[in-house]
Amino acid sequence: MADQTKKPAAPHAEDKAAHAAEDHGLLARIVLAYWKPAAIAAIVALAGSGGMALYEKYQASRIAEVTEKIGKIAAEKTGPDRLADLKALLAEAPSGAREGVLLEMAKAAQDAGDLPAAALAWEDLSKSSDGAVRSLAELGQAAILTKAGDTAKALQILEKARGTASKPFLLAIDRQMAVTAEAAGNLKAALTGYERMKSESSMQNMSYIDSKIEALKAKIEAGGQKSNG
Repeated sequence: MADQTKKPAAPHAEDKAAHAAEDHGLLARIVLAYWKPAAIAAIVALAGSGGMALYEKYQASRIAEVTEKIGKIAAEKTGPDRLADLKALLAEAPSGAREGVLLEMAKAAQDAGDLPAAALAWEDLSKSSDGAVRSLAELGQAAILTKAGDTAKALQILEKARGTASKPFLLAIDRQMAVTAEAAGNLKAALTGYERMKSESSMQNMSYIDSKIEALKAKIEAGGQKSNG
């Protein structure tokens, strides 16, 4: 008698392409949602050198059930309920799916106004990831800490992030450092951020960067502090 047992059908190329498109779309939406001022730089980093390796990692380790649950929670739950369900999902998620859960947790906590939970989710993500995702997580954590008033720690994280970030992310990091430091009254750190932006990029509004540098130097000198120049 012929063997009636049927083997599961292999995934079609169309299904793989659809999954890949979903992953690419998720990452793009994450960048736009979490770091709008640096969206272009972040997307370039994700799609550029190292970006395809990141996508391949997502494809290779994609856990369909967890991914589906993330989408369902995001669609059906709001506020603290969404965050609670994501925390429960994180506890059971395999290592290959943790990054996706943490990313959605950071967004959910931020939307719920739970800044400590958002900062913790970004921190956990930065510790468990690498490459572009880690840089994105460090930017997110620094932004939340700044919003919570802890600019000193935010600047420490940004400075550390520069040591591992790929070149496309450096502009976003330096810009956030400059703006955060200036708002906190840390003029020397702000000056460092703007000077790095000038030296590492070919921005169209370079005259604005030059004016910020000169203004900061003048304020520092007037205050009797030593500038970088």
